[in-house]
Amino acid sequence: MVMKQISDSFHISVFAVFLSIPVDFIGGAIGGILFGYLADKYGRKPLLLASVLIFGIASLLAAFTSSVFEIYILWFFVGLGVNSQNGISYPLIVETLKKSSGTIGGIMQSFYFLGFLLDSVAYMIFNQWRIYFIAVGLISIIISFLSTILIKETLKKRNIIRKGISQLKGKLALYTIAFSSVVVGAFVFSVPLMGVVSTALVEMKLNTIYITIFSFIGFVAFILAGYLSVKIGRALTTVIFTSMGVIFSFFLLFANSNELIIIAFILVYISSGYFSFTRVWSSENYPPDIRATATNIVFFTGRLLAGFSPIFVSIIYPESLKNGIALIGIIASIIAIFGAILFLITNKFFKYK
Repeated sequence: MVMKQISDSFHISVFAVFLSIPVDFIGGAIGGILFGYLADKYGRKPLLLASVLIFGIASLLAAFTSSVFEIYILWFFVGLGVNSQNGISYPLIVETLKKSSGTIGGIMQSFYFLGFLLDSVAYMIFNQWRIYFIAVGLISIIISFLSTILIKETLKKRNIIRKGISQLKGKLALYTIAFSSVVVGAFVFSVPLMGVVSTALVEMKLNTIYITIFSFIGFVAFILAGYLSVKIGRALTTVIFTSMGVIFSFFLLFANSNELIIIAFILVYISSGYFSFTRVWSSENYPPDIRATATNIVFFTGRLLAGFSPIFVSIIYPESLKNGIALIGIIASIIAIFGAILFLITNKFFKYK
């Protein structure tokens, strides 16, 4: 929303500002593993506090930048902070809530869409980019910091085996490959829905108000998928939603009227729901002493590719963003299906960790 304003302020192209997005995800990939390791060693709460401060302060400082290179540096730390916070919070959910974690994880993950809507509302109120960053930074620091203080530490020092990531072999190694595939598919499928669809609608001369509708549908689908993952299992729910992703993405690809395109986008947003429980699913399958580290290893590749997924969309079908989103959706869904099936095979035939 603020990219054009920033490009005008610094007298550079919008694409130059756009490069901050991959930088953000690179910071997130690195920060996730680093903070995940530290959270396994020193506890969840202190690292959560550090991550929310890094994210909030970097967002706030972005308001006072004088060049796009300063934006790149700060957005690296924005990504490092917010993804570290994210990567630690899901192991904490598993350790706090036990069996109900799938539904709660789905609700939390659905806040991606809620956050997107809140960003839009914030921009309506603070529509000058420097003021916008000040508002977002301050709100993030205050709300996230105060919320984190209320969290109870869940890492039980006395129960830690302290074998480290050397445990990631055998069954756990296969789990890591399976979860990484699901996560790569989920990120590459979902990020364009939040970052490219609005531009695609403009390209097709459709009202961007549909973004609000799509976001609400995505919000509900995430909660529903999290609930279903508790009732019928994480892997089966993933197979169902990713299969829908392949079918509905093909539908989007060949949709040739405004009505069919809107329906296709609604169905595609619904099929993204399996992303909702991926962090909980991976976290609950690792021992406590490596849970945060392993979960962030799983998300490392997904975070890297996520930052470039909007570029993939524009490259794979330059003539139409709608078709690019559809093709990326098909590829991403197939990758995620492979991961879910590998998990099921591993559970059935590999009995030892």
